[in-house]
Amino acid sequence: MKKNKVSFFNLNLIKKTSLLYFGTISVLETIHALLNSFHINIYELFVIILIFPIILFSLRYHYNRQKKITLKIGKSDIEIKEGNILANDVFENKKIIKVFAFNEYFDTLVDNQVISKSSLNGKFLDQKVPNISILNKRMYRSKRLKESLLCKNKKRKDGKQNKYKLGTVFKYSEDVFLTAMTHFDDKNRAYLSIQDYVMFLIKFWDEIDSMYAGRTVVITLFGSGITRLENKMFNNNQILQIILWTFWIRRIKFTKPAKFVILLDKQTSEEINYYTVREWFYGLQK
Repeated sequence: MKKNKVSFFNLNLIKKTSLLYFGTISVLETIHALLNSFHINIYELFVIILIFPIILFSLRYHYNRQKKITLKIGKSDIEIKEGNILANDVFENKKIIKVFAFNEYFDTLVDNQVISKSSLNGKFLDQKVPNISILNKRMYRSKRLKESLLCKNKKRKDGKQNKYKLGTVFKYSEDVFLTAMTHFDDKNRAYLSIQDYVMFLIKFWDEIDSMYAGRTVVITLFGSGITRLENKMFNNNQILQIILWTFWIRRIKFTKPAKFVILLDKQTSEEINYYTVREWFYGLQK
């Protein structure tokens, strides 16, 4: 059974229902006045009273089954929806930029120790990168990565040793970017404080702003599934809000037809309260 994300007691939902309710009543009364008079019999009163819960149930049903919303900030459109960034209709679309999150070493070893085969970047490397050796050489020679190099971790036995600033973006191709999102401990486990997460996003937006060239940018819900993001203190709704908040404060502009898209897998999409996210985002801009 699907979990209802929007409660009957949500104040914004009740407010919206009230506006639709009184608007409907106004129309009915106008029609009634034109056809007959302002006298309302008991049956008409019953119908008028019944309209409110019908509208409330209908809106709640709709909002609890949403799988997509479009938000606007200035001239920019933000689309949040269920989808798969590796699906052919997305990944093979050369007109949009797809971004994949890596760790601070830009590791490419998919062995279920350094990178899990079931992780998104593990699937990307296995399914979409024909030659890992060539990718590693390109990363090693990349001027952009050299400028963001923090240090060389010579104690690291598995994976790469060059450590980069979080938020650094590597251009794999004209339409596929990779970004360093998480720290890695000595046991190859991803971890991230909320402060580092926010700083990652801010640098990421700055990098994207200089690279996207007026094209649509598609990401996944960065940070979702990291058990060591402040010990899982933040749920997916809150992570989504943090992404949107940092996008808002950096004032990135995606002028039509370009837009910013966040794709969510089916399970994550079912957890997201799209109605609350919309209300929160527009409240942020007031």
